[in-house]
Amino acid sequence: KVTAEKTVTKPGPFAAYAERYLGVTNVPTREKNEWKISGISLSSRGEKDPANLYRISTEGESSGCNIQLDPEGVITGVNLPSRIADIHVSEDRINFNSRELEIPGYPELSLRKNTEPQWDTSYQIVRTDTSFIRLPVLQQQVSQKTLMNQAEEAANFIMKLRERRFGLLNGEYAYDDVQQPIPEGSALEVMIRELGRLEFDYVSLFVGRTFTEIYKYEYSYVPVGSDRAETADLFSFSAFSGVLPAGNSNGDPVSLALNPIHGYAGSITTVEPGKSGESNVQKGLVYRLPGKADVSVVLKGEKLAAEKMLIAQYGITNTLPAALTGNPGIMIRLHPDLGSIEGIYQKK
Repeated sequence: KVTAEKTVTKPGPFAAYAERYLGVTNVPTREKNEWKISGISLSSRGEKDPANLYRISTEGESSGCNIQLDPEGVITGVNLPSRIADIHVSEDRINFNSRELEIPGYPELSLRKNTEPQWDTSYQIVRTDTSFIRLPVLQQQVSQKTLMNQAEEAANFIMKLRERRFGLLNGEYAYDDVQQPIPEGSALEVMIRELGRLEFDYVSLFVGRTFTEIYKYEYSYVPVGSDRAETADLFSFSAFSGVLPAGNSNGDPVSLALNPIHGYAGSITTVEPGKSGESNVQKGLVYRLPGKADVSVVLKGEKLAAEKMLIAQYGITNTLPAALTGNPGIMIRLHPDLGSIEGIYQKK
């Protein structure tokens, strides 16, 4: 299971004036996306192995051996008092989340109007009895504020917000000649919080905004089961494009590496001789002795996650004697995922 984070940085409309009015440097001036892998977890689950099918044959009268199976036909126990719970095996899946991150814009640039009055001087010719006089006339026109003027107003408003909040925090307003009571308790807490939120929104007009969204992916892999290490590419990853399908050239491959830890020198299968004239027949209940492997997820030579895990394919098979499994007074429980023996009990 892979967890990836996509961080989107959107520049503010007043980014060019951040240093001039707020003294803030190195603010983003263009939109950018950054991806990172924030978490990887490894787990295993059992699936039936079509290459290991066995038939149970009996001779003479049955001794009353009861075999418990899961819905897929995998043996889970012998002579157990009740049927164990069904095991749900989920389907393999790869989830590519392609939903785009919606980033809110900047609907408010100022608390004042976006226009300002501008005086223009024109001249009017006035005729007198003896001559013409050219008189200046002032005309007021409405024009749109420049981006720099809007940035200056926003910076002034930020400073005013900080002054108001500081006045509430240090009790300055309690000494003013006001007729209204000073807010206390939860009312003061709400006012301080909302002033901080409003200041954050206006500062983001200069320093920009950052949004993070989490994506989750799941991958499944079935080990081959040889004695050698094996690797498989799960997906490709790019800091700009995120998680991509395996083999995509726009990213670096992220691989699953399995290194078996050899714990068995060879098969220790119990073989009992058959009747005269017959070849040796394997008698008893077949179970697995799982092997252990170092499992890791690797990106550019760096291990993002690593665990030691029991892998059935890296182990061997063995058999319990038929006399033991045929005894109705003996209960045997097998691991539902690995096929190994969990316990052998005697009925009381």
